[in-house]
Amino acid sequence: VCNPLGKSGGALIQQFMILTFGSLANSTPYLGGVLLVIVLAWLAAAKSLDTQFTALRREEELEKEMERAGAAKIPLVAAENEEGNGSVAPLNTEAGDFSISPSESSASYND
Repeated sequence: VCNPLGKSGGALIQQFMILTFGSLANSTPYLGGVLLVIVLAWLAAAKSLDTQFTALRREEELEKEMERAGAAKIPLVAAENEEGNGSVAPLNTEAGDFSISPSESSASYND
């Protein structure tokens, strides 16, 4: 779609310039100015896309790092305290003891 529109748009600009200035030779400096404006707009659009792409890429890398960090979480177990409320306590895996201490089981989080 853009290729035919670009060609026809360029032809319309050129025809307008020829009709306005009388000949192709007289309109050449102005066509160069139009070309310069189009090229500068193109470069600005490319820079904008680069900025957007870089930001998106950083977000994706940050999400991957968060996923990797999430895989190394401390395992948790559910424990019941005296009132019967379930609480979450970390496992003591370093000592090889998988039991829950009384201080860990008595901690409850009420809504």
